[in-house]
Amino acid sequence: MKTFAEFTKIKSDSKTPKYQQLVNVLLTDIDNGVLKSGDRLPSINEASEECYLSRDTVERAYSELHRLGVVTSIFRKGYFISGQSAKIKTKVLFLVGKISENNKAIFNAFVNTVGKEVVVDICTYNYKSDNFREIISNNLGNYHYYVIMPHLIEETEENIKCLKKISGERLILLDKSLTSLQSNNSSIVCNTGEEIFRVMQQHVRIFKKYKSLNLVLTEEEYFDSELITGFREFCELNAFDFQVLDGLQDETVEEGHVYLTMDDADLVAAIKSAQSQKFELGKDIGLISLNDSCYKEILAGGISIISTQPNQMGQLASQIIKEGKRQNNSMPMEMILRKSL
Repeated sequence: MKTFAEFTKIKSDSKTPKYQQLVNVLLTDIDNGVLKSGDRLPSINEASEECYLSRDTVERAYSELHRLGVVTSIFRKGYFISGQSAKIKTKVLFLVGKISENNKAIFNAFVNTVGKEVVVDICTYNYKSDNFREIISNNLGNYHYYVIMPHLIEETEENIKCLKKISGERLILLDKSLTSLQSNNSSIVCNTGEEIFRVMQQHVRIFKKYKSLNLVLTEEEYFDSELITGFREFCELNAFDFQVLDGLQDETVEEGHVYLTMDDADLVAAIKSAQSQKFELGKDIGLISLNDSCYKEILAGGISIISTQPNQMGQLASQIIKEGKRQNNSMPMEMILRKSL
């Protein structure tokens, strides 16, 4: 069988367990129509001899495929590719650091677009590398695709080795790329530093109404550190006074200042401080929030936002799975002006 003949050429990749390599090759050939409904797979002994694998390795691969529903076993007859009646559903693991508003928007757009024949499970690793590796390792072979947002995951040897156990065509990274993977996987990322500079520069005339700009950081929500770089470069190019603040919970907003907030708690604190001082938003002070939500359009007459476009990101990720082709996309940011600026 062609699949097993081809497998003998690639099994030298020792970074991925051999059983997982066999699972990945078979899933790819099923997706591409090389293996069709009703096709019989070699017996465990036959596959073991042809691929120079142990019986345990082949048996484990077949068991994983059986658990995925793509292979069925018939007593004394062997293993077969499941028939159409099995209604094989594509399974996706969606792995995020935490369930933030932005991540929820990406996830919901992905689920709503990818279709009913796709089962999506979401897990969180709480920004801890140990949790990240454990979840991936425990779910190898359980899913057709792995959509991962590797926020605060450093490119250590351990983390990259773990990700390389996922076949490149089945791994989709969102919002952040990892250069050590050498683009063998799909990715949808935003060049945050460049994009924050670009969208703010497009509206530089509006910022010139104010005397100082403030970037308000947070420990509650993930943000790309390149955002600070882009913000600083914009201010320096246009000779704006600027500060990077650690939250607004204990701060009083000042007249003539713009505040770009990462976290909704800081946004609310800024609005309360402005109201207590009878400042008019968009005139006495300016407010911008990172990423949109349904209430920001009406909150305090409308909050201006800079968005990484989570809906489009989720839709693009679903498109990669539908088309079955590896893609690398860059997402532009957008700025929506409302009363607060």
